[in-house]
Amino acid sequence: MQNSANPTNIMQINEVFMERNSVYLNVSRNASATDRKGDLMKSLATFTIVTIAIVLLAGCATTKMTSFKDPAFQSISFKRILVVANTSDLEWRRKIETRMVKSFQDIGVFAIEGVQLFPPTREPTADEKVDILIKNKVDAYVSVSVGESGVKEEYVPSTESTTKTKGSVRVSGDRADYAEKSTTKVDGGYTLSKPWAGFQTKLFDVSSGQNAWVASSFTGGNAFADFSTVINSYCDKVVDQLIEDGLIKKGGK
Repeated sequence: MQNSANPTNIMQINEVFMERNSVYLNVSRNASATDRKGDLMKSLATFTIVTIAIVLLAGCATTKMTSFKDPAFQSISFKRILVVANTSDLEWRRKIETRMVKSFQDIGVFAIEGVQLFPPTREPTADEKVDILIKNKVDAYVSVSVGESGVKEEYVPSTESTTKTKGSVRVSGDRADYAEKSTTKVDGGYTLSKPWAGFQTKLFDVSSGQNAWVASSFTGGNAFADFSTVINSYCDKVVDQLIEDGLIKKGGK
């Protein structure tokens, strides 16, 4: 499951928390040890709740993938990978190629974006493409085809509302004033939007031109996800699946 929580936000909250805690310790030196400990525990509890809330509200996505490796490649692993996203949408192409290259690099496998070797402004011949791959010592390339994609809308119906009433009495001399405040909470009554996309992925051996591996997949995000979250989950899954199927190894060995 891909999680897109921004660690910077959590670090900033931690810094603010520590700063406030420092001020608290300086101001309350004359307070009792028990009071200081109680206030500190409350501050820690609040910080923990805020941190958990950030994680829970972060966008995440999950990818389900089915793959098949050609029997001729049972004992072969690749070390230098080219990533090519076959889509006319340049934004999607850059996002997929850049993110998948990062996923390869994170495990120590060399990878390069297809847009660097085959810019969309050029139309090289088949022979020219092979020459470019050989020149850059690429031994395999991943071909990505984007299938259908969309946003699933889920309506969350309203549930029964709950009303809380609080009253207070204010006494002034021989006069007493009563004040009452009611708060009504209604759950539901909104729509959740969850992005999703399907992908077809193939891995080709440059030396033989043979299709060594193929996979189909579906990626679905939660209500806090966007299509960048979907792409991130898909790219990480491709690399994980290639490792599991024995076509690449961590560290590029």
